[in-house]
Amino acid sequence: MGNNLADPTTVLDGKQVLAAIPDACASCPLVTVLVCRKCKGSDRVVDFLATHSRANVKTVRCQKVCEGPVAGLLVKGRMEWFGRLKGSKQLVAIASLAGTASPGKVPKGLRKRMSQDRSGCRPR
Repeated sequence: MGNNLADPTTVLDGKQVLAAIPDACASCPLVTVLVCRKCKGSDRVVDFLATHSRANVKTVRCQKVCEGPVAGLLVKGRMEWFGRLKGSKQLVAIASLAGTASPGKVPKGLRKRMSQDRSGCRPR
């Protein structure tokens, strides 16, 4: 990975994924996205975020707000959880939100997907 800026991708488990942040932007923090590992379809969310964003993706225990895949990340310093991430619009929206160093405004495709029960709560 290192200083090779000409090839920003690498192969991991047979899949091509984005490499680590280049050294020119090494001071930029990565956003960590937490994905429920028990939810049906969570592997699709993990794979999509790993290939289409620079987010650090980690799987966590079930958050008990499941109606499909659930993911959480810090938005304006507060942990926000998003459910029903089944469609492509929701996956693109969570990847774009995770692609910024300090996520601020929630994209339109995710506003109705925010969990009111788990808003502001740390992962279980």
